[in-house]
Amino acid sequence: MHLKVKIVKDIWDHDPGVDLADVTLQLGKIETSRNDVILRSKNEEPQKQSPLKTLESLEEPEPPEDDCGASVEMDSSSMNTFPRSKKDADRKYRFLNSYSFNFEKHKKVKEKIAGAIERKNVFQIVGPYPALRKALRKRNWIEKAHEGNEYEEALITKILRPHNADFIWQNRNTRENKKDASYTPYRSRIYYERSSDFTMKEGLVKLIDSIQWSQEEGIAELDCPRTHLLNSEDAITRFLEDFQLTTCTSFLYHLNRYLDSMFNEDGTKSVDIVHTAMSFCRYHMACARHEDIDYQEYCEPLLTPEDRSTIMEILRGEAKFAMLPGYEILSLVAQVKKLVLEATRYFQDMKIDGVQNVWILKPGNRCRGLGIMLFDDDRKLLDFVDSNPDQKYVAQKYIERPMLIHNTKFDIRQYFLVTFINNQLKIWMYHNCYLRFSSREFNLDDFNESIHLTNYSIQKYYSRSEESPLPVYNMWSCEEFQRHLQTLGKGYYWERKIYPDMKKSILAVVSASVDGMKIERNMFELYGADFMVTENFRTMLLEINSSPDLSASTKVTETICEAVLEDLVKVIIDNSNDRRALTGQFECIWSLEIPRVAPYGFGISLEGKALGPKACSKSSLATGPPACAMNRTRINTSDSSILNGSDRPGTKVNCKSPVGLVVGPPMGVLGRPRPSLIGSASSSFSRNASGSKGSSASSTPPSSM
Repeated sequence: MHLKVKIVKDIWDHDPGVDLADVTLQLGKIETSRNDVILRSKNEEPQKQSPLKTLESLEEPEPPEDDCGASVEMDSSSMNTFPRSKKDADRKYRFLNSYSFNFEKHKKVKEKIAGAIERKNVFQIVGPYPALRKALRKRNWIEKAHEGNEYEEALITKILRPHNADFIWQNRNTRENKKDASYTPYRSRIYYERSSDFTMKEGLVKLIDSIQWSQEEGIAELDCPRTHLLNSEDAITRFLEDFQLTTCTSFLYHLNRYLDSMFNEDGTKSVDIVHTAMSFCRYHMACARHEDIDYQEYCEPLLTPEDRSTIMEILRGEAKFAMLPGYEILSLVAQVKKLVLEATRYFQDMKIDGVQNVWILKPGNRCRGLGIMLFDDDRKLLDFVDSNPDQKYVAQKYIERPMLIHNTKFDIRQYFLVTFINNQLKIWMYHNCYLRFSSREFNLDDFNESIHLTNYSIQKYYSRSEESPLPVYNMWSCEEFQRHLQTLGKGYYWERKIYPDMKKSILAVVSASVDGMKIERNMFELYGADFMVTENFRTMLLEINSSPDLSASTKVTETICEAVLEDLVKVIIDNSNDRRALTGQFECIWSLEIPRVAPYGFGISLEGKALGPKACSKSSLATGPPACAMNRTRINTSDSSILNGSDRPGTKVNCKSPVGLVVGPPMGVLGRPRPSLIGSASSSFSRNASGSKGSSASSTPPSSM
């Protein structure tokens, strides 16, 4: 039996069938008017009727009347239909013309849904990502939508409501509710400990402070501006020392090039300020060699406000040095050059620090360039921090000598992917990227955000001058950047210098965060890293963003963002099932196997009863310590921290940490053997393992790990 419905307007592209019960359930009460059947929304008919009663009550309604009692002819535009969703309620109503519901089609749709559930091909996406949905549907995946009124979409929603999704794309703020520990879908979210989360400015600073333990020359090397988290008095003190040191090194680097021309008969400044800056620089060089630990005569010199004012006047060209005899000038120039040559080995940023000592202040919990300010005075910067005690700030040295394109500052947005699938932790780097420009020409005398920030969310509110050769949407593709390098005679720099440096920095940061990563099966996350190229082609990491913007905001992002999502599905879905499958432009730059380890060793208890003198004499006791069957090492019976009164019956010793068992990655962050991470209680189990067979029960003092 088929139900004929007469509607006006466009028709569904497909002709899904539906039985009578679903029509009544999904669309509401059915009424008739002459030759037409009018579908009214359930919201307009609060009374619920069964399908049979609904069909029996199909009577011809009386035509409506106006205020004067005259009959009014019904218009098809006044008929009610169901909206596609709540968000589309204001759209024009769509009607079907001579539409019939096919029971066979209805059956096929249900079979399609059942097959997807059996194959575990159900996905759920939070947010508008059409390219990602398209890529998954191409692979016969179906979406678990939260709402929908078109028949097939409504039917899928109804059937999949009790089923969990097998691929979940969510943003950082999505709240998870994991009731079943065995439920491990492909999930686009990786959790870190707060100190290891490199997407937070606070976590990135802490990783930078300890990055030396994760770097490996030529493979994982981080290059980034100096950064300080201003959350304590010690951190503020280190920032002030760095600020003063930068003032001296920038001053000396400037004198190294122009000192011989800075003496004048009318000059008023003494060269004592040069010796003060050299003493300050020598002190910090001695600290870098750790000479301040053994020798107390290394006292830190301080720059007075007058000294800093004198340095800034000389750097701006507002003052000159008083004339000296020629041999003294030559001697001073030689000393400065020698010191600068030696200092560049310890302070590699001298060449890009500039002379104005500008620092950029970023709020710790904001993104998209919000709340960022520039300062060239440390006192003003700290006063601003003190005026906002509820906010954490990060101070980062501003790159005063960046590479410019048409005298405009830019940065590089580079995507990379971290996955843990099939017990393999991998880092995938996308081979394509794009450039983001500021809208005004570079100028350090003006701290306007349109000059120094390249975020599209900020630059879209500024217009570029018509004379500028850069596009109005302030973006370049990677191909355009490579063509620009070729015009400079540096075409090979992209493949040999810039891209490899970005790869090393990403690898160093992610490998340093592995210890704080909460490993879960089938987890992955896409990140957006921001890099800046200096005038001497150093590629420096600025920050890393989670949930990067993948919208088609410009012609450049419309192309690359769609390709990134398509290739992401190739990595997560195709390559995880078939290692020979292509991964698009994603390149695997690092892989570490982390086998699943059974949770043995937690909550271990040693139970037993002490042998009294009647059961065993002292002479028959074993001379050596008993063996532990768990890790094949020996227990130190004289160690009270282990046995803790084992001479009493029924004694239990609980070990909160694993005994001789490493839970987590068995290798170091770059594949090197990882030292055994053993807790304090279990450390005594293995310290005597190297002893001889006939060694006594007494133990030597434990050595530091």
